[in-house]
Amino acid sequence: MQTPAGHELRGGIAYPRDWLTIIFNPSFPYRFAHMLNAAYLTTGFVVLAVGARYLLAGRHIEEARTMLRMAIGLTAVLAPLQLLLGDQHGLNTLQYQPIKVAAMEAHWDGSKPGDFHIFAWPDEEAGVNRFAISIPRGSSLVLTHHMNGLFPGLSSVPASDRPPVKVVFFAFRIMLAIGSFMIAAAMYGAYLWWRGTLFETRWYLRVMAQSWWIGFVAVISGWVVTESGRQPWIVHGILRTADATSPVPGASIAGTLALFVIAYGIVFWFGIYYINRLIAHGPQKVAAETGRFSPSPISAAQDTGREALQR
Repeated sequence: MQTPAGHELRGGIAYPRDWLTIIFNPSFPYRFAHMLNAAYLTTGFVVLAVGARYLLAGRHIEEARTMLRMAIGLTAVLAPLQLLLGDQHGLNTLQYQPIKVAAMEAHWDGSKPGDFHIFAWPDEEAGVNRFAISIPRGSSLVLTHHMNGLFPGLSSVPASDRPPVKVVFFAFRIMLAIGSFMIAAAMYGAYLWWRGTLFETRWYLRVMAQSWWIGFVAVISGWVVTESGRQPWIVHGILRTADATSPVPGASIAGTLALFVIAYGIVFWFGIYYINRLIAHGPQKVAAETGRFSPSPISAAQDTGREALQR
């Protein structure tokens, strides 16, 4: 859908030509690495939050310390790595989907270097940004590695070929803000661990205890950037979303969507409830076995014979 490859067009229909090329298309390695790393990061911050909660509550102290050490060790490596993976993914997207990148940066005029907008309100009708707080030439430096580097702007294509700029722009900034927080939290946690004060720095534990959800929001924001940013294409450069609609009544689609929302809402609620119950219950220590373990009848007979000889 993003970087289609391994196909051929015959009579306006795309036919598969090479399935390996279709699967391992130009953006596959970047998307796969970025998403896999995001999944581990999300899990790491959940474990970090649970360990911090146990320490603050004075429960399961040894297990909580293990959780913190493992989570900090993981995220201190993966959070900075995600920045590198995201940079490479962005450069790949600029090569194959430059208008998506232009929407991410709210960059209108491709004849000028792009500023990085910390905040702005993209005005899609006028083709400008309102209330912009920007770093001059920041986007050009990140995307082209040159202060005066140029990349395509939104105005280089008709309005009908642009994605919804506000959605993509703000979703990207949410993902970027959370990623920056993750890097800072992981590195500072590693510093506290090195200083030997990780388990006693309660303000840090309080912040981490409330940070279990941030990875999920970052993943969803990244998904919004990816899928909204490829509009108006359902398969980039091949099939427009407007041409892919099915001749199904709107009421049928609305009813099906409502059922999906209800079903997944119920599953989600029960999942959150069950996970919270597990966290409240806490880890259970395995009781030491008092009996002797005999792997087989032959071993049992040998043990009995040795005991008889000793007597």
